[in-house]
Amino acid sequence: MSQRYDKFIDQANLKASIESLTPMGVRFVGRIIDSLSSPLQAETSDTWLGQTPGWIEYFGLSISVHHGTTTEPLGLVSFEVAFRNACEAVGWTVDEPGSATQRFVDMAVQTDDSEERRLSLKSTAAQRLSETTAHISKLTEAAWIQDVRNARTRRDHTLDLFRQYRSAVDAIIILRAFRPDRAAVPTKYQLLEIPTDIFATLEDAPLAAFAADGPTIDCTYHGDPAAARVSLDRADAKITIKQIKLSACTLHAEWQIT
Repeated sequence: MSQRYDKFIDQANLKASIESLTPMGVRFVGRIIDSLSSPLQAETSDTWLGQTPGWIEYFGLSISVHHGTTTEPLGLVSFEVAFRNACEAVGWTVDEPGSATQRFVDMAVQTDDSEERRLSLKSTAAQRLSETTAHISKLTEAAWIQDVRNARTRRDHTLDLFRQYRSAVDAIIILRAFRPDRAAVPTKYQLLEIPTDIFATLEDAPLAAFAADGPTIDCTYHGDPAAARVSLDRADAKITIKQIKLSACTLHAEWQIT
């Protein structure tokens, strides 16, 4: 376990630390404790995260603390920190922040079963999130999209990129914050895992599928002919993944906020 947690392992040390705070420090800690007094209840699935109660509890507490100080959704940077801290809190091995040497990989996690998972982390708080499909506005940048002018070269670049992506990344973890409007506090958080194998059938896409300047190619997965749609965004030189069926994903947990 990370040494960052050793100081506050027992309540006595925590109490002593609080007693050393200034009055304003005590007020601040009191607000944090108040946000933890009614922990969020999670609906979990039997997954490598969902079946680890300590991880789910810690991550839920991170959401509670976050919304104890702000109405803004938990963004990508905060999500990465909370995810990493939850892994460390249950004793899993996580690479140091910024140490990932492979392109596309945000974090490598080694769990109790010694299996390493190379993850790409994403988050969204877009309005009107679908309950049946997910969306990744930018999987990765791809400057070549704006320069390519023929279908064959476009296909070759696309297949090469996704071969590299699937070789580097085991899964995409996306945190979705549901809110009724842009100014509202989220009412629900959902943690999804998207397998990178969902992109495997790009290899079978016909040349004609790459004919447009900004083509969208359907991906077949587990019998669904359009489990996800890969879009080459020529305007912003990026890869967007549209209409990812939740039936093709793993739902780790949901936290309701009241």
